[in-house]
Amino acid sequence: MEKMNAAFEKMKMLVGMEIDEESTEGAVDSSFLDDFNHNCTLSTKQRLYGFAVCLAAGITCTLLSMLVFFNPIKFGITFSFGNLLALG
Repeated sequence: MEKMNAAFEKMKMLVGMEIDEESTEGAVDSSFLDDFNHNCTLSTKQRLYGFAVCLAAGITCTLLSMLVFFNPIKFGITFSFGNLLALG
């Protein structure tokens, strides 16, 4: 667990994030998920907006794929991309 925390601290330094002084002292009770959730700072409203945009774009791509139904390659790409976006 200490190796993972040390690797996570090195990764923070590489990307320019600030390092918590208390976590470098060997605090075992904080886990990787706690650190990850601390650094993900999207509000609930932002998450809902992101979901709505992805869903709308996915449904739009899926419906637009019906325009190229007789061209299998274009249909496959747009239909698959639309379904992936709708899942997002």
